[in-house]
Amino acid sequence: MVNLVIVSHSAQLGEGVGALARQMLMGDGCKLAIAAGIDDPENPIGTDPIKVMEAIESVADTDHVLVMMDIGSALLSAETALELLDPDIAAKVRLCAAPLVEGTLAATVSAAAGADIDQVIRDAMHALDAKCEQLGLPSPSAEKSASAELSPDTDARSIAIVVKNPNGIHVRPASRLVSTLSGFNADMWLEKNGKCVVPDSLNQITLLQVRCNDTLRLIAKGEQAEDALAAFKQLAAENFGESLAPTQAKNVATQVPSRVTGTVIFYTPFSPEISPQPAASLQAEQQRLQAAIQSTLNDLSELTALAEEKYSADIAAIFSGHHTLLDDPELFDMACDVMREKQCSAACAWQQVLSELSQQYLQLDDPYLQARYIDIEDLLSRSLQHLTGATAQIPTFSHPTILVADVIYPSTVLQLDPLTIKGICLRAGSEASHPAIIAREMGLCWMCQLGETLDSIKTGDTVTLDCVAHRITHTG
Repeated sequence: MVNLVIVSHSAQLGEGVGALARQMLMGDGCKLAIAAGIDDPENPIGTDPIKVMEAIESVADTDHVLVMMDIGSALLSAETALELLDPDIAAKVRLCAAPLVEGTLAATVSAAAGADIDQVIRDAMHALDAKCEQLGLPSPSAEKSASAELSPDTDARSIAIVVKNPNGIHVRPASRLVSTLSGFNADMWLEKNGKCVVPDSLNQITLLQVRCNDTLRLIAKGEQAEDALAAFKQLAAENFGESLAPTQAKNVATQVPSRVTGTVIFYTPFSPEISPQPAASLQAEQQRLQAAIQSTLNDLSELTALAEEKYSADIAAIFSGHHTLLDDPELFDMACDVMREKQCSAACAWQQVLSELSQQYLQLDDPYLQARYIDIEDLLSRSLQHLTGATAQIPTFSHPTILVADVIYPSTVLQLDPLTIKGICLRAGSEASHPAIIAREMGLCWMCQLGETLDSIKTGDTVTLDCVAHRITHTG
């Protein structure tokens, strides 16, 4: 649990920020204390270390206290307060450099939701991103990252292309982009609207949210810069390996029937239990994580081959993309950082890193990219099985079945038997998701976002799905 202290030169500003923040609170997940202004009617503007110390003490009955500050002496007063505090309390305190108003609101929401101190700080530090995105400005976090890596350089060359892929640069074309550029001895950056990422991370490329008709620029310098730019131009001319023509069904077996009937079976995606016990050896946990990632990559190679054999190259490309997505050194490095900071197990750290990545996808405003969050959840479930030794069973049935679930993973759908599974109904999910694409390729009726409609259905019911009208009826 994380509590907050607001430090401001102005008592009115401090109370105002506190009032705004309290509007964000639901329940008692986060306490707020305010240390603002000084007790001098003639000159009330200023900060008092004693006030800051007392504010921290008033909310110290928690795991961590995050101090939000405005300017100048607010930081000095907070640092002085740390020196005055009991060492046990001072050890709980973190000072945050985020903007006072936006940062406090973001931190309050994050803390009230139960996020740990590192996540609360990250949310506070990125509090301006949404405003910048809405105004069409590069975010400070992206600007900082780009400026650290990409300074003006007369040796750097670039080429800009207009993306023609109907769904933009999502996971599969991003995978082709990473693969194509990885072989060149050059420093490279992809840029869209002032935001830059290094094109060796599929996740970072996808999170750029490059849509159809967006301009994407590759910047390169180094020995093979010209070759890299030429390869990028050629890849763009090939639409990053995607056909722009509508996909035609290979044969009548892949056509989705307009109506199907079957017996309802409820299904819950597998989610291994993670022990919260601290790790005994950081090195051992890192090795365990490496082994689990490699085993998951081997699984994905097998799934890619299975998809190619049973269905099509397009379906195989989904799992090939998963392979590239998971084979990202940045994810492993982030998990190692979490293990070092929290002294936790590989499973706990990996769950945090991939869950946060899944949330990043969910928060995108492009529905097609947003739907890719389930791919991250699929990878997390599969890799945690290798870390914990648990195993998930793909459901099998001997009679026509309608599978009902909250969500379902793409790898699960791929391994279903279309001779017995006739349809899939989800409370949530997306028509644009990879599970939906795979299901339609298999000739299965796919219905999602059904919500409370499924409350009247129970295991063993016989139902008919009208795939055209998007309707479920009891038939027995």
